Amino acid sequence: MPPLFGLPAEPFGPARDQIGMSTLLIAADHQFLQFAAGFALRAPACGLILAGRRSLRRPAESENWPAVEGFVIESTVAALRDERQLYRPMVRYRYEVGGERFEGRRIHWAASTGYRKYTRARRMLDRYRSGSAIKVHYDPQRPGVAVLQPV
Repeated sequence: MPPLFGLPAEPFGPARDQIGMSTLLIAADHQFLQFAAGFALRAPACGLILAGRRSLRRPAESENWPAVEGFVIESTVAALRDERQLYRPMVRYRYEVGGERFEGRRIHWAASTGYRKYTRARRMLDRYRSGSAIKVHYDPQRPGVAVLQPV
């Protein structure tokens, strides 16, 4: 006997194309992945750009920083062994700002991995002998940040 009330198999119209729906979902997933990959690559790049700007700006700003008297605690040449022998000048100095003591190790802003010759590293330290008085340039906003040769 036939059903009393004939209802179509799909109550809201003809059956939708199941293949078309899955294609739409794959396209949406693909767009999200493109966005996520783009963001993941751009975020570190922006961070590197900002860090680069800061490292370029700091030496120029430090020329105008106030300077105080300090003294050298230790001055030595460290021998580093990587692919070849390198010599790196190392200085430790103490200075006082507003009654508070600070210690520093930065000679200049350039990132130096070292010198190939011991004599060049030693020559850099000639004016920073242990116990000698020195002029220390410090950041007035953060007195713990200091440098001996601002440029």
